[in-house]
Amino acid sequence: MLMDHHGEPATTENGMISAVLGLLLSPAPVYVERVSSADPTETRSLRDQLMMRLLEEGYPLAPSADQATRTLRVEPTPGGIRVEAEGEDTLAFEVATGPVLPLEAVHRAIEALEEVTPRPTPQGTLPSRVAVRVDAPPAAISPDALRRTLVEQLLERHRTVVPLDAEPDQVLCAEGRGEALALSRADEADGCGLASDLQAKLVGLEPVESGREPDPLALDSSLDALLSPDEPAPRRTTSSERPASTMAPSASLTDDRTLEPPRRGPAVRIGARTGVYGRMTAADAAVGTTLRVGGEPGPAGLFDVLMVPSSAPDISIFETSISGGFGWMFEVSPVVALHAQALGGVLVHRYRQRGARTGHRVDWTAELPLGASFRLPRGLRIELTLRAGRSARDREHRVDDVAVWSRTAWRIGASVGLSYGWRPR
Repeated sequence: MLMDHHGEPATTENGMISAVLGLLLSPAPVYVERVSSADPTETRSLRDQLMMRLLEEGYPLAPSADQATRTLRVEPTPGGIRVEAEGEDTLAFEVATGPVLPLEAVHRAIEALEEVTPRPTPQGTLPSRVAVRVDAPPAAISPDALRRTLVEQLLERHRTVVPLDAEPDQVLCAEGRGEALALSRADEADGCGLASDLQAKLVGLEPVESGREPDPLALDSSLDALLSPDEPAPRRTTSSERPASTMAPSASLTDDRTLEPPRRGPAVRIGARTGVYGRMTAADAAVGTTLRVGGEPGPAGLFDVLMVPSSAPDISIFETSISGGFGWMFEVSPVVALHAQALGGVLVHRYRQRGARTGHRVDWTAELPLGASFRLPRGLRIELTLRAGRSARDREHRVDDVAVWSRTAWRIGASVGLSYGWRPR
């Protein structure tokens, strides 16, 4: 144990080191741009879900774009919702409104946020970092709705909202005291619940009905009193007073903002798969890997390796196909994509017979893989593939003039695999 010069445990120094490491390793703040109160409910709801998901993923929420390295923007379009992740460059996508909109859009927004190049880290005095903890609020109040409202109110007061485990400067505590809501401030999450009724700010809130947010006006005086007196709280603006430079269009994508071109660099994807390869005379297990570099969706170059081991009495076979080619990815929905590929290369046929006799043969090979893939979070995709092809000739091995192994030139196979893709900086 680390000791100070008096022989006491250096807990303060350890705590300071942990805090510094936590700040260095935590993600940089993200600004989620405000939306207009006139925007559709789906747009406003998606923006709220993005904020809460970012906190769950460990991202601090900045009160303004100049205090963040990246910005997320949610805008309504005639056919759905457009989401933009903006840093030094911009990556945007559009999703149609529907029952799976939040899940699709949140996953894709997090991926886009990770792919854009962050802006330089803000310099100068940064806003204080505040975390929110909600414990057992009155039964009439929705915990999720209350948490969202408190996060929004802190952002409007120019605070950076951080996860509870991100070494916050302060923790805003909300808990039920009978039929009332008690708000208090603590230096750490464990300090919540220790404030007496005199120290806590008791708030009377109307019940939340049909998912409606608690009234922010009922929280105003309590939050203002809980904020540190030495920190200025700029005048709060209502959603109808949102600055024109950040107003989202309500019917189309046309506005006065000049965006940097979306990031269109090639995507790199590497995958592994397993399956079955069949010939006219037999079927064998197979494993393989593919490297894909190009558009997602769109055209791409391919490098493919397929390995097919097999055996028969007195002989073992190991075939390896090494191919290159061209493919196209067709995105039919935000989750599902179809793939068409053409490959050509060499088939290396290696064998070992009884008596340790070994040898190998090399033929040309060609294949037409077709498949579908399904998007997962964090750049992953599940891939299902059918492969049809042929090599230069039929192959047969004989022992004591008896055919013990044979395969036709034509073959067909099926596989399932997992791939990971990213866009290099």
